[in-house]
Amino acid sequence: FYQMPLLAIDPLIKLGEVERILSEVFRPAPSRPTIIGWIEEGTLEGRQVGIGNNWFVYESSLSKLIRESQSPSQQKLAA
Repeated sequence: FYQMPLLAIDPLIKLGEVERILSEVFRPAPSRPTIIGWIEEGTLEGRQVGIGNNWFVYESSLSKLIRESQSPSQQKLAA
């Protein structure tokens, strides 16, 4: 029986799930190409995985983006 080591693991979230989560935070919701652009420019931390090179985003990076978007300084910029 294999047991995972007790390390802090930063799960990868499928891009489709990232889109769904961000659609609840941002209005209008960012498009898939926009989210991929954020990964490529470093706004979000993610990677392409597997034969299909599917995009995934690290959970901690997504949480940070959402947290920063809801900070008072960002809300002033959006107003």
